[in-house]
Amino acid sequence: MVSFFRLRILLLAALASACTARAEVLFDNLGTGDNVGYTVQVPMRWANRVPVGPAPARITSVALDMVNAHNPDTPFTMEVCGSAPGDGAPANDCQPFTATAMAPSPGPTTFTGSYTARASSQVWVIFADPNGPAGRGYRQVNRSSTGGHLCRDYMGWRCFTQSWVMQLQGTLLPMASSASPSTGLFNGGLTVTIEGARLSGATAVTFGGTPAASFRVDSDTRITAVSPAHAVGPVAIEVTTPDGTATLDAGFTFVAPVDGACGSAQGQPTSAAPTANLCSTGQASNVLLPPGDRTAYQWTCAGLYGGATSPQCTAPSLLPFITQANPASAGSNGGDQVRLTGHALSGTTAVTFGGVAATRFTVDNATQITATTPAHAAGLATVEVITPHGTAQHTGFGFVQSVNGACGAATGRPSITPPAADFCSAGPASPVQSAAGSYTWTCAGANGGSDSGLCSAPWANVGTGKGSVQVGGSGGWQVQSAAFGSNLPAPLPVGTRTDFTPLALTLAGGTPGASASVTVRYTQPVQPGTVYLKHGASPEGLGCTGAAACALPHWYALPGAVFAPDGLSVTFTLTDGGAGDSDGAANGQITDPGLPALLAAAPTGAQAIPALGPWALVLMSLIAAGAASRRLRKSIQK
Repeated sequence: MVSFFRLRILLLAALASACTARAEVLFDNLGTGDNVGYTVQVPMRWANRVPVGPAPARITSVALDMVNAHNPDTPFTMEVCGSAPGDGAPANDCQPFTATAMAPSPGPTTFTGSYTARASSQVWVIFADPNGPAGRGYRQVNRSSTGGHLCRDYMGWRCFTQSWVMQLQGTLLPMASSASPSTGLFNGGLTVTIEGARLSGATAVTFGGTPAASFRVDSDTRITAVSPAHAVGPVAIEVTTPDGTATLDAGFTFVAPVDGACGSAQGQPTSAAPTANLCSTGQASNVLLPPGDRTAYQWTCAGLYGGATSPQCTAPSLLPFITQANPASAGSNGGDQVRLTGHALSGTTAVTFGGVAATRFTVDNATQITATTPAHAAGLATVEVITPHGTAQHTGFGFVQSVNGACGAATGRPSITPPAADFCSAGPASPVQSAAGSYTWTCAGANGGSDSGLCSAPWANVGTGKGSVQVGGSGGWQVQSAAFGSNLPAPLPVGTRTDFTPLALTLAGGTPGASASVTVRYTQPVQPGTVYLKHGASPEGLGCTGAAACALPHWYALPGAVFAPDGLSVTFTLTDGGAGDSDGAANGQITDPGLPALLAAAPTGAQAIPALGPWALVLMSLIAAGAASRRLRKSIQK
């Protein structure tokens, strides 16, 4: 037994001295056998699939521990092959290994040859004794902890979890694993980093057979090279070192510049950001739906390898959104029309205000909806529009409390002039109308509230009828006071008849000396031939002659007074300090008592006083003045 171990040591020393300085042990389970014998049939081939460490590696020797029991002078045949997937047959790339002589039993026999393991870190070692007779035995051992499968070729390969005791030696070859970047322009000049192993001492780097423009060995695992000019297409990168050549198949692709171009997603309406067919050429940017213009998704296609970027690509968005509600608020009673403006509103199936469905809505077009608001509590309410492609929300809308219009304290209060206040207790008042014995107006509801009914205030009593006063013109005149009184300022001229009580009217605020246009309306018509009879001082010729007489108050028919054809109104002009102004002074105030009356008719159906000559008018005014003077004296005596 001592001689056996001594022989093994001497043989291993001899193998080591035969190898080059870079020789490495790629697999070794020598000395692990258990001396189990096994009888085989001839012809038969045996194989052991064993790991060889990192690829690529060039195997140069295989030491096999076995016994050739029948013919120690005839070497076994041996070949090393690549590994097929699984436990199937070896690959068809076998290389022969030979031994000059078989070692004495039980020592290892060394076979030499050359096999490069590139694609796999496992190889098949196949051996046989084609000349040995059947029934002879071979030493066999159990599989070691380093792995392997013992297989035999007899009616097809059959494998077992055992391995022959052997040692593989060889050289680890340079390896190129990646290139970055792996694509560059056909005109070269790109700096490329080549990663791998055992690259030290590299003497050449080629791209598709064309030498690199330059290269630098950075470390045993990295080389930096500058790509050369080359035809367009994929090429292999090769790195040559003293130990061999590392090849990176299809490791680099030469290309021409490519301009970016929009793909078939361009112009296609979509409810979600497109993810496919963005670019027909080039690299797509991120797809965005810009906040400032949410009507279309946008992206660009960047050119490759120096190519130009495409114009902006767009795809119309079907996602609805609302930009405005007009008006921005509505009454809580509902019933207001609101115009919603936005995008992609076609096909809308529902419109809600604060979760309450609109009373009705109409899709006017893709950008506008007209909706009628429902009743809703006062406060903010989100508007939602639901379409087949999504839901749009608008938060800038609110409901305000509705207010119903209601008549104010002026309602039913008799007035000679249009009411100036207290029109409505709620809601704004409409313009006041004056007709048929009353002033009328309405009080509009606010914020969608209902309007009041007709509000009215009767005209003040005028004898057996009623009347109202309105002042017009450009003199700035306003009614300071107006009242229909039951007492005459003086007895009427003899024979004068009237159904009306006198109007005591005072105007103020006008330009001194200016005229005012006054319209008085009645609820009962005056009789044909009626004149507007005035009382007070007057200019010469209006019921008086001479300055002294005209300065005394007297009745006279106001010139220019015009009654409406229906007899229900009269319009006349009062002049500050002139006709119609009782105080006779141009002082910015007009005092005007008067009433409609029928003057005494002349015999044989003559016309009323306004048709008489000036002297007749003077006579009538003197008679009236005398009668008034007598009544005044009697009143004083009493």
